[in-house]
Amino acid sequence: MSERKGFMGKVIAVSNHLPHPVTIFIIFSIIVGILSVIFSKMGVSVEIEAINRSTKQVELQTYTVKSLFDADGIRWIFEEAVPNFIGFAPLGVVLFFSLFFNFLNEVGLFPSFLKKSMQKIKGKYVSLFIAFLGVNSSFAGDIGYVLVIPIAGILYKQLKRNPIAGILLGFSSTSAGFAACLVSIDALLGGLSTSAMSIVNPNYVVTPLANSIFMFFYTFFITFIIAYINDKIIEPKVNQYFPEEITETNEIEENFTELTADENKGLKYAGIGFLVSIGIILLLSLPSGAPLRNPKTGLLLLGWSPLLSAIIPVICLIFFIPGIFYGIATKKIKSDKDLMTYLFKSLDGFGAFIVLCFFSSIFISWFSYSQLGIIIAAKGGQFLSEIGLTRIPLMIVFILFCSFINLFIGSMSSKYVLIAPIFLPMLYKMGVSPELSQLAYRLGDSATNIISPLMSFFPLVLIYCNKYNKKFGFGDLIAYMMPHAIIILITSIIFFGVWLMFNLPIGFNTVNFF
Repeated sequence: MSERKGFMGKVIAVSNHLPHPVTIFIIFSIIVGILSVIFSKMGVSVEIEAINRSTKQVELQTYTVKSLFDADGIRWIFEEAVPNFIGFAPLGVVLFFSLFFNFLNEVGLFPSFLKKSMQKIKGKYVSLFIAFLGVNSSFAGDIGYVLVIPIAGILYKQLKRNPIAGILLGFSSTSAGFAACLVSIDALLGGLSTSAMSIVNPNYVVTPLANSIFMFFYTFFITFIIAYINDKIIEPKVNQYFPEEITETNEIEENFTELTADENKGLKYAGIGFLVSIGIILLLSLPSGAPLRNPKTGLLLLGWSPLLSAIIPVICLIFFIPGIFYGIATKKIKSDKDLMTYLFKSLDGFGAFIVLCFFSSIFISWFSYSQLGIIIAAKGGQFLSEIGLTRIPLMIVFILFCSFINLFIGSMSSKYVLIAPIFLPMLYKMGVSPELSQLAYRLGDSATNIISPLMSFFPLVLIYCNKYNKKFGFGDLIAYMMPHAIIILITSIIFFGVWLMFNLPIGFNTVNFF
């Protein structure tokens, strides 16, 4: 491996002396525990107006640092250990999706599809294609982490490019680009913004399309930025320090040649299976009273609906049925025993990921229980309200503040429940529309996802990278994501500032400043 040179090389060299990721999560958990004891003894607390997620009403709430190592804290640690692990978001999502997605690999549909698609996608456009796919995957929640990122590695490999660079591109676009989407329908944040605005204007409504115009154009902008960073800065360094290792786990991706007669036949049958699966979803969604429609409003895509809340199993079904059709057509599935064999194999090698999730869930749940993140956010908000900035400079500082707080409170909605009642009324009184405040929050919230120690999908991304080079560590991931996070944040602020300078609309029937 080449000697590491330059600033990034030094960062990587230092960061790779860090302990194993599991050990890091254990150390972080202990530090959080000690800090919780110290600040609890000091009586550190904050009183803020926050949204009650059950009633959607804004209430005055007091948050005090809770010790993890007093009697109540110790009882909580032991009583909630299993629920915290089972409820750890990436665990269920990844295992559920991987069961079906990896099945396509095992049965051969995905490799055959890639062979076909590689004849259509030109190499120079693949980075833009992956970045665009990752950025827009936010429409389906966390599915990009288990779909876009591994596909990016495989596509890069087939183009004789470093697959780790592809994985890093997929991770950055899916996570740091989470705010953007061509179809920007944000009913969740819009509802929370409306609740927060009830403090100063009970009749104000923030619609799900409040940021849609800005996000449509921002999607193309951030797609180009992410692809450019990865091609010009990240990939050359990855090629230098992490050449791909030949392992048994990537044999399925080797020797992509012309499609065989059986593979062509399988793809045709898979196409039929895809139409069948789409037909099933449409049957469950379109008719009046269909089970996947909102039972009260009848809507599918605006606001809540079972279709959107169940998007992961819906997409898995759309994948699974074509996979069965492909297996039957290629005679790889001749009985239920063959099907079960492929399903069993689809979850091979996930032991390390489960262990990482266990210790990651401990750190994140302990940090949440201590309420340290909430107090950091509230104290920062009080400081921001006192610095005396207005309009565009104020919004830029707000974006930076949100990006900083994102390092300590991971969940987008949980963070907004706390931030919205503090900032939206304050900014509204200073002439800033709640729609604009919500947009600034989304930009700041997404950029630093990829370097936050609370990023719950770090273990999964490491598993993907280790498939191609087992020396790639936690420190490498952080080091390679730093340029992405910094440049994405800076360029997003510039794009945002230029947009406001020309007073362009950010959504339908919205204003920027009063």
